[in-house]
Amino acid sequence: MNRLPDWEERLSAFIIANRDRPHDWGQHDCILMACGGVEAQTGIDPAKAYRGRYSDAAGAARALRELGKGTLLKTVDAEFERRPVGMARRGVLVWYEGSVGLCAGGAGLFVGEERLTNKAGLPMREGLVAIPRALLSKAWTV
Repeated sequence: MNRLPDWEERLSAFIIANRDRPHDWGQHDCILMACGGVEAQTGIDPAKAYRGRYSDAAGAARALRELGKGTLLKTVDAEFERRPVGMARRGVLVWYEGSVGLCAGGAGLFVGEERLTNKAGLPMREGLVAIPRALLSKAWTV
């Protein structure tokens, strides 16, 4: 896959458009968000076959068995080439505790909710959450 000449602007626009979008199985979960970032950079959506095919965790697992390589990690490994996390640059895919995200320099962006809570104990924000680069365990080229 080759990045488009304006990939950085396209990736920035994608991140801004999705920064407050909550998790939604089959529409905006970790792999679909990450592959949306790949599409923003390249014009190619590697997760096109998965979009809208499931609506819960069990359906996502079934889609990975039927359309992918059985697990999220094996499916990402089959589609993208690994690189050392220390060599990860902006826009590549990264891994944290079973989820795929996008590298944003010093952090990985993942779909989730921030653990900060308000006085009622409720999450204060859903959307893209930054995980420090030091905690990322895998990376793949785009």
